This record gives sequence, C-alpha cells and structure tokens, in this order.
Amino acid sequence: MDMNRVGKFEVRPLIDAFDRALIELYGKNMLDAQISRYEALAAIEEIGDSRQAAEVLGARKGLVRLASRQ
Repeated sequence: MDMNRVGKFEVRPLIDAFDRALIELYGKNMLDAQISRYEALAAIEEIGDSRQAAEVLGARKGLVRLASRQ
C-alpha cells in the first residue's frame, strides 16, 4: 500500500478491522497468524476490503476457518 497516500490515522482502522475479521474467521490474531501489518495492508489494497483481505490472506497462510463461520 502506498503509505504516502494513506496517513497513519487512516491505517489504524484498516488494520483493526483486518485483525477483528481474522479473529472472527480463524480464531487467531495477526501476531498468532504471523501476518505483518505490511502484508495486511498489501492484501487490503489488492482486494479493497479488510474482511475479504483477512479471509484471503488467512487462506494463503494455511489457516483453518472456524466451523461456526463457514
């Protein structure tokens, strides 16, 4: 993600939404899933939505979805 176009106050809500979605979908936060902020921001930029980015990046990392969210 081009950090010149996105300020630090705009990045925080994106990362928080990504982390929340990751927890809801996979039961792991970014630290446990070994996903960096840069990876999360790149996925959000590529996909355009924090929740969908969490779903895609979680799958790429080999995380197993929680049964109640499938």
